This record gives sequence, structure tokens and C-alpha cells, in this order.
Amino acid sequence: MNTNSDREYIDGKVNDLRSTTGERFEGVRMQHEGINATLKALDLKIDSVVEAAKAEIIKWLAGLLVAMITMFIATFLGMASLMVNLLSHQPSAVLPAAASISTPAVIIQLTPQGTTVLPAAPPAGKP
Repeated sequence: MNTNSDREYIDGKVNDLRSTTGERFEGVRMQHEGINATLKALDLKIDSVVEAAKAEIIKWLAGLLVAMITMFIATFLGMASLMVNLLSHQPSAVLPAAASISTPAVIIQLTPQGTTVLPAAPPAGKP
């Protein structure tokens, strides 16, 4: 056996395998860097969208707070002015005494026990 030629053959194959493997690893490394760049760009895009949404939510909450405070003040100031207007007027004149009743008062007579009392005759002309 020729040890030099075998060794050179094996060394050549190993070198070819190393260069092929190195090229493949370099390709994988390049793909990995591309994916990392895409993920970083996507992360920046998501961050900007989240910041914009956060600013929009804060804007709406501040607007709602201002609107609720305005409605609260308007409602209670309106109620207060209504109460002031109702209570500040001159009291109305004293109501006149009840008009005399045109029907006669009902008289209830209690008879002593043991005595018979006949009912009074109704006035003439009234049933």
C-alpha cells in the first residue's frame, strides 16, 4: 500500500468535506442573520404600533375624563340653579280658607240605652 497516496487521498477528502461543511454553515449563518434582521424590523414595527395605540388610548381616556367632569359640573350646576330659582321666588299668598260646604253636616245621635227613639222624618221633597 502506498501510504502517502492514501494519506493524501484521505486528506483531500477531509479538506473537501471541511470546505463543503464550511460553505453550508456559512449559508446557514447568512440565513440566520437575514432572519434576525427581519425579526428586528418586525419588533420595531410592533413597538411603533403599540406606542401609537397607547397614545390613542391615553387621548381617549383624557377626553372621556374631561367630558365626564363637564357633564358632572353641568348637571349639578343646573340642578343647583334650578333649586335656587325655585326657592328664591316670593312665597305664594296664603291659601284662602276652605269655602263653606253647601251640604249640611252629618249629625250622629247616640240614644241612651233602654230608650226607644224614632228616626226623624226626612225633610219634605227629598227621598
